[in-house]
Amino acid sequence: IQYSFGIDDTHAWTSIGFEKNLSHSLSLEFEQELRIKDQLSRFSQTFSEISLSYKFVDGLNISIPYRYAVFDDKIKQRLSLGVSYKYKFNPISLKYRTKLQRSFEKDKTHEYMLRNKLIIEYKLRKKIEPYCSGELFHKFNKSNNELDEYRISFGLAVDLPQKNSIKIFYIFKKEDLRTSNPEKINVFGIS
Repeated sequence: IQYSFGIDDTHAWTSIGFEKNLSHSLSLEFEQELRIKDQLSRFSQTFSEISLSYKFVDGLNISIPYRYAVFDDKIKQRLSLGVSYKYKFNPISLKYRTKLQRSFEKDKTHEYMLRNKLIIEYKLRKKIEPYCSGELFHKFNKSNNELDEYRISFGLAVDLPQKNSIKIFYIFKKEDLRTSNPEKINVFGIS
C-alpha cells in the first residue's frame, strides 16, 4: 500500500476505553491511546482522554472531551466541544459530527481546529458493523479557515460478550495541506 499510493509514513494506533452511564442521558468516557510512527518503529504519542456526553434526544449528542497528550518532545492539552447526530434507516445509519477544539501547548499560541466528520455504518449482522468515514480539519482563526487535514477511513466494529466491543480500522490521512508537500500517512488501528 505504501509504495503504490506514495505514502510517506505508516502509523499504528491502539487504544482501550471505558464508558460509565451516569444517568439515562449522561455518560462519562475514558480512553487511553498509544500511537507509533516512522514505519511502526518509533513512539509518536500517548494520550489520556476523558469525556462527558449528554444525549438530548434520539440520535443527538453533545460531548465535552479533554485530552492530555504526551509526545517525545512536548506535552499538549486539548479541550473540545462536539455535537453529533445519528440517523438510522436499517440496516444503514448515517452519523454527522462537528467538533471545535482548542489546543494548549507551553510557549505556543492557542490553536483552534474545526473538525467535521461523516460516518456511514452498515449493520451486517446483529453484532458486526462495517463502516467508512471522511473527516475534514479546518484551522479556525479570524483571518481564514484553511483546510489543514483530511482523513478517509474504513473499519469493522464487533460487539463482544459482557458489553465489550472491538474495532479494527484503517485510515488514510493527508496533513499539512497548506504546505507545498503535504504528508500522506497510513494508519492501522485497533480499539
